[in-house]
Amino acid sequence: MWAGIVGCVWCEPALAVTPTSVAPTALSESREDLMDMVRRISREHGVDPRLADALVRVESAYDPYAVSRKGALGLMQLMPDTADRLDVADPFDPEQNVRGGMREFARLINRYSGNFALALAAYNAGEGAVEQYRGVPPYRETRNYVTRIMTLYTGQPYRLPSYRIVPVRMERGADGGVVITNQSKSGAKGIAVSTTTHGGALRGGFGSR
Repeated sequence: MWAGIVGCVWCEPALAVTPTSVAPTALSESREDLMDMVRRISREHGVDPRLADALVRVESAYDPYAVSRKGALGLMQLMPDTADRLDVADPFDPEQNVRGGMREFARLINRYSGNFALALAAYNAGEGAVEQYRGVPPYRETRNYVTRIMTLYTGQPYRLPSYRIVPVRMERGADGGVVITNQSKSGAKGIAVSTTTHGGALRGGFGSR
């Protein structure tokens, strides 16, 4: 239905495979080793390790050989064309997969000014879908995906807003002055793209726990 970066393993069953291209040493890595690697690489990219852990749990349940029905591969469920774009030669190599996926996720966090929900939606459904709907797309898979990851990350139930993000624009007020608003002319309320008060390009680590 849409072309995203990944195919959500949590949303659809994945097939575990053991490709011949995987190095023998990678086959012996324990789940704890993989979790340590995800934490280390996420810090290198400025992504909160807790968010990275939640992302990988939902994407592949830490199965480095997971393959979704859509063809997404490995720990961070990279589609083959995305893996090529990220210079991931072997998506079943855990470190290559996580380095490529985390670099892409950090880029999306920066693009959406630290709004994790939008970054996650773009990672799952694609940036075009986020732009089209000016927020998290109304796809059930994507909304469930964002909700599940954010719930794991924050440690409390997370609910997506039921309204779209309204773009900020300038309008002339009743007194003739120019004001910045994100209210539509109909009076429907929106929210800003970034919910954080920090300035500049943001990458992560802004959870309250």
